[in-house]
Amino acid sequence: MKMHVGLGMCALFVSAASMGQSVEQLQRQLAEKDAENQQLRQRIEVLEREITPSRIEQARRAPDARDPNEDESNRALERALVREGGLLLASGTRELEPNAAYSYRDNKLAQTRRHSFGPALAVRFGLPWRLQIEASIPYVFERRRDGAASSNSDGSGDLAVSLSHQLFNERPFVPALIGALQYQAATGKNTVFDNASPVAHGSGFNAIQASVTALKRIDPLVIFGNYSFTHTLAETRNGSKIDPGNSQTVRFGSALATGPDTSLRAALSVTLFDKTTLDGRILSGTSDALGMLELGGSAVLNASTAIDVMVGIGLTSNAPDFRILVAVPIRF
Repeated sequence: MKMHVGLGMCALFVSAASMGQSVEQLQRQLAEKDAENQQLRQRIEVLEREITPSRIEQARRAPDARDPNEDESNRALERALVREGGLLLASGTRELEPNAAYSYRDNKLAQTRRHSFGPALAVRFGLPWRLQIEASIPYVFERRRDGAASSNSDGSGDLAVSLSHQLFNERPFVPALIGALQYQAATGKNTVFDNASPVAHGSGFNAIQASVTALKRIDPLVIFGNYSFTHTLAETRNGSKIDPGNSQTVRFGSALATGPDTSLRAALSVTLFDKTTLDGRILSGTSDALGMLELGGSAVLNASTAIDVMVGIGLTSNAPDFRILVAVPIRF
């Protein structure tokens, strides 16, 4: 009996010691977990203090996300409107535009035929105070046939420099308005009044032009219109005074954004000329109107480069039969 009691007490003592040891282990493990949690809380507080709102915004945006304003200014529609004179470059923006034009005219009544191909270079700079300056100069390759005589020639065309200003911004019921002044220097050779086999790389006369362009957006469509008045300066050649007269051009059309990277547009232009006089005598046929219908489109190739193609169809006898222009404006 005593032996059984002793064995029972021993078992109870061992069990109690074992339970005491397990409780101590659990307490140590809980203490260790509390310490780890405290360390994690401290690290989180440090990270929250280090991450500023700007870093949070940067982390939120996708790595390849771009400024919405930058995307908007680089849409194909906006790139085309800059070429149309209905939109100005932002201050500090530069655009270099190599382009090439081909025109063909066959005047059966006068028995003349003319092919003209001209690569050209244009540069545009966006200036403060809603201004833009632009300059362009072409190089002309010309092939003419006048009756039985034919000729081939090439040379630089007329240099043109213009300054544009945003007069009014677009409002819900008011179009945007841009005014421009352009000076065209007679740097291109022209012997129309001097030679039986004429060469016409340029107009042959210095000219000053004032224009105004209106633009209204009706997404995804843009409607634009332009009026320009050109004063051509008279000159004396071979002892004769030649006054080409002034001209007025009305141009209107629309552009359609078919997507962020593509757009289409169509325009109609009509130019009315004053009569050209030679020593006060009016030259017949010099006041015929010039009408063109133009169809084309533009596409953005990458972040800086776009391509613009326009095909013009002559609507009057004084206009080229057709004209093709391809431009590749590159923005910096």
